[in-house]
Amino acid sequence: MLDIQILHPDETAPLADLQLQWQSLCSEINLTNQAETLFADLQKHYTKSSRMYHNFSHVHTMLRICEVYKSEVENYKILQLVVWYHDIIYKATRKDNEVKSAEYALAALAESSLSSLELDQLKQLIISTKSHDTLLDNFDNRLLLDIDLGILAASRETYTSYTQAIRKEYKIFPVSLYKKGRKKVLKRFLEKKWIYFTPEFQEKHEVNARENLAWEMEGFAK
Repeated sequence: MLDIQILHPDETAPLADLQLQWQSLCSEINLTNQAETLFADLQKHYTKSSRMYHNFSHVHTMLRICEVYKSEVENYKILQLVVWYHDIIYKATRKDNEVKSAEYALAALAESSLSSLELDQLKQLIISTKSHDTLLDNFDNRLLLDIDLGILAASRETYTSYTQAIRKEYKIFPVSLYKKGRKKVLKRFLEKKWIYFTPEFQEKHEVNARENLAWEMEGFAK
């Protein structure tokens, strides 16, 4: 199972570490002067009280797993930027969070040294997290989707914390409506031939992910 932890509401992701990583990334794309302002903006979005799961802890976890596969990634700086911005817009009542996040990222990075091709790749990668199907036929897109859903293969204790955090993010919806929507999501993943896209995730984490999803589904039947 993947070594993933869900931070409790009274805990915080390692901001100092995240800020250093962000500054280093900004220096690669000629945004050193804007790094502090951009980080403050990211922090404002990812530390909102409504973010029980889609917060800096999620970003930090994804960046940590990305680093493990750095040698296999085609464009590491783009993948990192995608991780930073893929959930910057996140509202439980919206269905266009990913598109809006992609647009937000492009605006924030407009003065960077990224090429038009790289910016388009960034956009496509972020949008691919909506349906969790690849839009680009490369390792980076497959890895992105796998690490975004890495929580599904976590320990049962951590997975339970994740389900509780997601429910709190969707607290605006009544129990019956939430269960209906959540069961639809679980069913869609369980019916897929593979939840994960990369061979390593399929080999090491597919079984655990399916067991967690099936366990959650069974809970709705009680």
